[in-house]
Amino acid sequence: MDAKMKHIFDETIKQTIELAEDIYKHPELGYKEVRTAGKVKEILEAEGIPYQDHVAYTGILATLDSGKPGPHIGLICELDGVPTLNHPYANKEDNAAHTCGHYAQIGAMMGVFLSLNKAKVMDQLCGKVTLVVTPAEEFCDLEYRKGLIAEGKIKHASGKQEMIELGVFDDMALILSCHTMGLDMNVYDAEIGAGLNGFLCKKAIFHGKGAHAGSNPAGGINALNAANLAMTGINFLRETFREEDAIRVHFVVKEGGQTVNTVPERVTMEMYVRAKTVDAILETDQKVTRALRAGALAIGCDLEIIDTPGYLPLHQDKNLTELVKTHILNYVSSERIAQGTHGFASGDMGDLSSLYPIVEIGVGGFTGTMHGCDFRTADYEQAYHIPAAYFIDTIIDLLSDGGKKAYDIKEKFNPIMSKEAYLAMLDGFNKTTIYKKGE
Repeated sequence: MDAKMKHIFDETIKQTIELAEDIYKHPELGYKEVRTAGKVKEILEAEGIPYQDHVAYTGILATLDSGKPGPHIGLICELDGVPTLNHPYANKEDNAAHTCGHYAQIGAMMGVFLSLNKAKVMDQLCGKVTLVVTPAEEFCDLEYRKGLIAEGKIKHASGKQEMIELGVFDDMALILSCHTMGLDMNVYDAEIGAGLNGFLCKKAIFHGKGAHAGSNPAGGINALNAANLAMTGINFLRETFREEDAIRVHFVVKEGGQTVNTVPERVTMEMYVRAKTVDAILETDQKVTRALRAGALAIGCDLEIIDTPGYLPLHQDKNLTELVKTHILNYVSSERIAQGTHGFASGDMGDLSSLYPIVEIGVGGFTGTMHGCDFRTADYEQAYHIPAAYFIDTIIDLLSDGGKKAYDIKEKFNPIMSKEAYLAMLDGFNKTTIYKKGE
């Protein structure tokens, strides 16, 4: 980055940090990010950058085109928060809070995009760069999202899944993203080449029979007892989970009964089945389904299981990772970079990674617990300046020399599946199964 570019970048990143920290204080859940998207659009309009609105409901696309043939690079940032109780800026309507760092993604990637525009960098490069502002990464608030699906406003619960369906990424050679890392930020400033689990989402509804809990409990069928047995069965299964599969099964009881004075007639559990590979997810899902059925059968309940596709495991492209690393090393010392780790969390970048060459760099500069009420920015340099700087350098490298490096990486990439197979798989994972008592 030359002196002129650095001056423009330093001024621009101040502007986008202000934007990001404002978004941090005004969080919104997925597919509800009206204010957040509005703030992004205000800046694009002020800079005279055209954009496409309402992409995947609340998403935004904006493109810088060199006017010359070359690779198309995608820059991902995310709009949404996650429900977090007791966060100082939690939305009073639904407890939305920015406790996963998506606000900082917006600050960093807008910093990259606006700096490239203001410095007219694309005039010296080829191809184009698109800012992809994506909604609904956090997999939550599902009843609202299923309502949107029923109304025909979206097809998928995740913003990136929706954008894949719409063809947003079809002509992109490479995709760049960043996210708050899950490692100790006192030890590391960057995380590269990390993997993440994938998951399936399950809802189990136990249907019993109501009766007076004091005078006639024997006349009822206790759905809460069935759910408790199912949870116990799942917990006893944990010793069968192989460590190398990185399995996590976790659940909440969303409805535990209707009133204390009535035998619980309906009990609802929601859960994720996570693992490192699709095969391990499916194997574990079969075990979990068996435990749910066993709990229902023991008590004599009917059981309804609603399966919803979550996200695929994240596999970052090795060649793109190594290229980005060369630029990270200009800002972060090698001992402060973690490489090749695996996280037990999940994200819809995993879906993109099965179809396209991507990186999602873990960034530092935050304090508190991810998805916790104390999460906030601690170091603006690490959270904003440094990631934006090395992504600018990366884009210049990829789109110089006729885009040779970008084309080489794209050519070496082997997708795990085709887009058509991916969309068919999502449809296949969407299902509802009814088990009647005694079956």
